[in-house]
Amino acid sequence: MRKIPIKNYIIAIIISILTVGLVLKLTDIYNSQQHKINFITEISEKDLDYYVAENNDVLIYMTTNRNSKEINKQFKKYLKNKEIDIIYIDLNEVSDDFKDNFRKKYFPKYYSNTFIITDTTLVLIEDGMISKNLYNITDFEQIKEFIERSNIK
Repeated sequence: MRKIPIKNYIIAIIISILTVGLVLKLTDIYNSQQHKINFITEISEKDLDYYVAENNDVLIYMTTNRNSKEINKQFKKYLKNKEIDIIYIDLNEVSDDFKDNFRKKYFPKYYSNTFIITDTTLVLIEDGMISKNLYNITDFEQIKEFIERSNIK
């Protein structure tokens, strides 16, 4: 009977562990992609002005996706049954002065110091100016109440 060296067993165990680790990492990457905001129109910072000019009434959802996976999941389910025109801006992909420029362009000057953009923010623009906003969103119910209270259809 032929004896198999222990070195071969160790190599097989290491390869098995690496394979399982790789599968778990790929599963994690896949699951994180599923929670991304791919259910609404994503727009770049540069195209926002054109979009607002063409569509006077716009609902904008801004987030970094870090803390809002569960909110996004519930939001996706909610929007399946609605015909709400909403756009998404990934705050990870905007310039450093995006918040200041956004405030200057779309918020009335007499309110400009009260407008805040946080990690998860929802903004309603009517007739080219911000009419309502919701920031520091911590759960989906806040979004649902905001949409219903604002009569967004």
